Amino acid sequence: MKMKVRSVAFALLLAPAILFADSINVTFDAALTNTTEWTYVGNIKTSKNGDYYINGQDVRITSPCYDFAITSIVMRVSTSGSCTRNLIISSYDNETISQPQEFTNIPQGTSSDITATWNIADRVRTLAITSTSGAQNLYFHSAVISGVPIVEAPTNLQTDNIAGTRCRLSWANDGSAVSNRIDVCEVVEKEIAGGSTLEYSFDEFTNSGGQARDITEEFTNAIPAFAGSSVVKLPASTAGIIQISDGNGKGFLVHSGFQDCSKLSVTISLKVPTDRQSKDFGIGYEDTAGHTNEFPLITLVTNNFVTHSISLATLPANTPLIFNTHGSGTKRVVYIDYLTFVNNSPSTTSSTNLIKTVFTTGNAATIRGLSPNSSYVVSVSAFDEDGNESKQSELISFMTGSEEMPFVIRLQ
Repeated sequence: MKMKVRSVAFALLLAPAILFADSINVTFDAALTNTTEWTYVGNIKTSKNGDYYINGQDVRITSPCYDFAITSIVMRVSTSGSCTRNLIISSYDNETISQPQEFTNIPQGTSSDITATWNIADRVRTLAITSTSGAQNLYFHSAVISGVPIVEAPTNLQTDNIAGTRCRLSWANDGSAVSNRIDVCEVVEKEIAGGSTLEYSFDEFTNSGGQARDITEEFTNAIPAFAGSSVVKLPASTAGIIQISDGNGKGFLVHSGFQDCSKLSVTISLKVPTDRQSKDFGIGYEDTAGHTNEFPLITLVTNNFVTHSISLATLPANTPLIFNTHGSGTKRVVYIDYLTFVNNSPSTTSSTNLIKTVFTTGNAATIRGLSPNSSYVVSVSAFDEDGNESKQSELISFMTGSEEMPFVIRLQ
């Protein structure tokens, strides 16, 4: 594997010529700060002999974006004074610092070499050098930046001529690619028993006014599956509990509905306050004709939360579910502190197994030996002449058809 090595003198951090020479010395010139590929933020100064140094903390020096993947940087630094020096070297991309490597207690007086490394697969092209301590006079003398050429991933991956046991793939490479590797994975779907649970917490609803009122934007932002009217959260001493209705009319919550209700149920914990009449609580929905259909009513218990579970199997798919106070008269106030939907239907999960790897020097290949009526995902990576590999392309999926009829040749 061929390595690229660039030697850079840190007196030249602001010199545009560094990308085109193995080593070059350039006297620091503050006028070049904003006109060259190297930049810095913070308090940085130059000494009489041209070296420049950090004077304070929160300094960041940013390298240019190199045309190769950086695998290491070896920096020679030195210090003066008696303070502790800390330095961090990181990869840098679009104002985002990642993979920081910290160097602490850089010794005073003598020059030291510090080394940061990255994997080729990380595709690091820009570096950020930062100071995190209040030290003064941390000098940068030189650096050697090493890396390997970047091979771009194949693009425009396409499938055609899909049959029962084969599929043809094609793609586009950049100019440096001389060969490709194709990874073919079979998609395996498994059914998982146990279903799923969806629990709603009312803690996110921050109203504490103590009076029921029409549902607010604050509530719908906190619990977006719900709408309704006359809903309020009780004061902080009863966190997580909501009140439906203001005592003068019917209040309700509306849930947006579910796609599959065949094995759906709801578990809900309810009570009425001691100064209210004991009433029923209804859960139902409106059909397409506008008629209200209700599940069995829940009888409320004064001053004690009681948990109830109701099957929603007859709820039509994607139909809003209505939770409402019920009956006639006033003082219809209901507290809810627990609301959970349980779907006992099995779910399906997919996984992939690598089954075949194919190498080719072209920009297309036919994958053979597949199974009929099966799902697959494929990715392609590229290699240059020195064996440097690109990242994988985006995945593409396809499904084989029924098994082909064999060719029959008859001799006359």
